[in-house]
Amino acid sequence: MAKKISPENKKQVMESKYDPIKLRQLCEAGVTAMEAKQALGLSSMQSLRQHLMRLSVESQNLMTLPGLYERSSTRARLTKQGIKLSLSKLKASGIEYPENTEFRMEFDEERNQILLTWMGIGTGQVDQYEPSDISNVR
Repeated sequence: MAKKISPENKKQVMESKYDPIKLRQLCEAGVTAMEAKQALGLSSMQSLRQHLMRLSVESQNLMTLPGLYERSSTRARLTKQGIKLSLSKLKASGIEYPENTEFRMEFDEERNQILLTWMGIGTGQVDQYEPSDISNVR
């Protein structure tokens, strides 16, 4: 026998409505992809890409927005495992450091920024007197 699902247990699915008039106005105004996504109430960039593709097909004219296909290859991301910052991301932003380079991390509350200060090239060894969790470092 099938289990009945009560309305409280159902997940809310956010349905995005296709609004060609508003999307065309945003394209003509030259707003960025993130601004357009927020203005249309879309949950993902992929939804915005699909809406733009549909608008392009209907109007038989290629429509695009600045920043729609850019990847955040130079941005560090904060996840539940920690801050992800890789050598390839540093190289993509024009910064090159050798492996085992050590940084001091500070938070600037006025600017709401994380600051990395170069400390030098370390041995790659964790100081036994300094508490550290190596599993979170990537």
